[in-house]
Amino acid sequence: MHYPRLQARAARAAFGIRQSSARRCFATSAFQSDIVLLKDKKNARNDGTLVTLGANNTTHTHRGFINHADIIGKEPRQLVQSTKGASYRIHEPTLAEYVRLTPRMVTPIYPSDTNTIVSLLDIHVDTPSGISEGPPLEILEAGTGHGALTLHLSRAIHAANPPIPRAPSHATSSDIEDPVYEGGTVSDLHDIGIETWKKTRRAIVHTLDISSKHSKYAEKIVAGFRKGMYAGNVDFQVGDVSSWVAEQKASRNTDDPFLSHVFLDLPNADSHLANVAPVLHVNGMLAVFNPSITQIADCVDAIRRHRMPYLLDQVIELGVGTIRDWDVRAVRPRATLKKAEVEQEPAIPSAEPIDPVEEQEARDDELAEDLAKNEEKWAMVCRPKVGQLVVGGGFLGLWRRMEKAPVTEAQAEAQAEA
Repeated sequence: MHYPRLQARAARAAFGIRQSSARRCFATSAFQSDIVLLKDKKNARNDGTLVTLGANNTTHTHRGFINHADIIGKEPRQLVQSTKGASYRIHEPTLAEYVRLTPRMVTPIYPSDTNTIVSLLDIHVDTPSGISEGPPLEILEAGTGHGALTLHLSRAIHAANPPIPRAPSHATSSDIEDPVYEGGTVSDLHDIGIETWKKTRRAIVHTLDISSKHSKYAEKIVAGFRKGMYAGNVDFQVGDVSSWVAEQKASRNTDDPFLSHVFLDLPNADSHLANVAPVLHVNGMLAVFNPSITQIADCVDAIRRHRMPYLLDQVIELGVGTIRDWDVRAVRPRATLKKAEVEQEPAIPSAEPIDPVEEQEARDDELAEDLAKNEEKWAMVCRPKVGQLVVGGGFLGLWRRMEKAPVTEAQAEAQAEA
């Protein structure tokens, strides 16, 4: 016996085709499996507690138990009572609150820094049109970690993709097979719908982590925010950055660049820069985030030594509520002989006022000369630019992918002979 109406309804549900495209949001009322934020009404300074609702579950606080059944069905900002009579206000967590308060396996990049990073990456997307023109915008994040930046990147590109297919409310992992689906289930049809939808995406975040444990947990974190509204924009991978780039070039069967932005949160980022360059579009953005300024300096030095096609845009120190520019560059000291000649001349005190910036540059030159053993040696200068003191955060280096230099006849002949 065949059930054409049931089949059509299941197919529509599996592929996200509905009578109404409106998506249920917790802004109306809380449902089971929603994540809510409970804040003590009498303690405004408390960050609150994230709670995943379950009809038969309870949450323990120092002021009594809270039954989840008392929360389900309530709207944001309404109150719920604990067993000891304490009042807690219900909130829908913001992205910043969600990132800060979710349990973590690794230290996340905090919201103030992630917002700054995404802003500096200068990501722009347009809403999807009926006709796809050109390749999708693709972003590579190496070092998934907690998934905090992953969520912010996904939110930045979310408008570019069509609505993700939603599973029918009656579908579960234990759906009974029906002959009408040729041995498949409603869940199988939904999986097919997801894969079909992925091929239509106009913006994608590829995120990699060397640890499968961290990657799986980050995927869970991303999927947990507001019913996974940003999860479909992200492809999670486990492995090494350089290996992933090589695999992508092989699977795509092309040497053409396909990445618009690359973000490296790795301790050895400088060792991957050469492999990333060929797959980054001209004028594409490379960002390296490290806790130490010397790691950024290693990248600057590697790019100079190997003549990589990157142009340094800026280096900033991220902190609490503000940022500070840093001057990170390779300098070539004066010849040792010239230095010896200068040292033989007696220093003449000057009555002119000393410019602090010029004085600092002079000290940089002296330091570079002391470190150099000959005129071919280079030294790194790393110092904060004029600005205010900040605490915490990390260091972010930003480069632009330069245009390839034209191959000269001599270079072409050398390549042909090789």
